[in-house]
Amino acid sequence: MKTTYANSARPKLIKWTCSILVAAGLVLTVLYLFELGDDLSFFYPLGLLLAEAGGFYAMYKLKVYEIDDEQDTLTDKDLKKYPLRISALTTATFKESKKGRHRSLFLHDSGNGFMDIRTSRETAEKMLARLLEINPAIEVKHANYI
Repeated sequence: MKTTYANSARPKLIKWTCSILVAAGLVLTVLYLFELGDDLSFFYPLGLLLAEAGGFYAMYKLKVYEIDDEQDTLTDKDLKKYPLRISALTTATFKESKKGRHRSLFLHDSGNGFMDIRTSRETAEKMLARLLEINPAIEVKHANYI
């Protein structure tokens, strides 16, 4: 059985929003480069900011993690070639800030495999609960970082 965990409940809305941000950023950058107005020096940094913000926001929100019970793997969209074996997982560490804010869930296996899952605390807890059902030998830790 495959279970997927996404960073976004509405991926189509995220795709459209980020596409509009990137397009607006590129248009503002082109306006600056061709100097179609009197004083457009403000549009170049604004255009780059919008394009980069839209791209990075899309990369974060469109991330999908997949747990496959039958193949005993944990993968994400970018690392399909290198899945992480669930049966080989030894530790799961919740990385948190000094104030207790959730940063990521770091999974490590018995060898040199690891995966840093950057998602919300709720999704990370759901994923970890599912992983613990499959492999109850996983040791859960909490680490506080700056």
